[in-house]
Amino acid sequence: MNPRMAPLVMSTWLLACGGAEPQQLSYVGWAERSAASVCAHTELCGTLEVSRDQCEADLFAAYAEVEATLARGDTGAKAGCVQCMRIRAEEFDAATASGCQQVPNEARLLAVCGEGNAACAGVP
Repeated sequence: MNPRMAPLVMSTWLLACGGAEPQQLSYVGWAERSAASVCAHTELCGTLEVSRDQCEADLFAAYAEVEATLARGDTGAKAGCVQCMRIRAEEFDAATASGCQQVPNEARLLAVCGEGNAACAGVP
């Protein structure tokens, strides 16, 4: 291969093989996104009893509090919570985007998050 073509080939390869994909979020990133999604939905479609900023801060703090426990626990416990937060964000974002016409899919949330939100040590 022509040495001058290598950067072009590498750039094309990176773009075609995932370079355009959104970056994976960390536990903290998903906690922030999930909290924002739930609180936005509650503000628009429910009865938010505190400010949206306070709602997000409280929920984020709850996720932060259980992170160490999940990391120490069973292999994959933290990853299970991340998956739960991702699905929760998807469900609440979709419900909010529908103008409250659609509700979050409780069966899907239960399947991923478990009874009593067990995947995230009880954090909703």
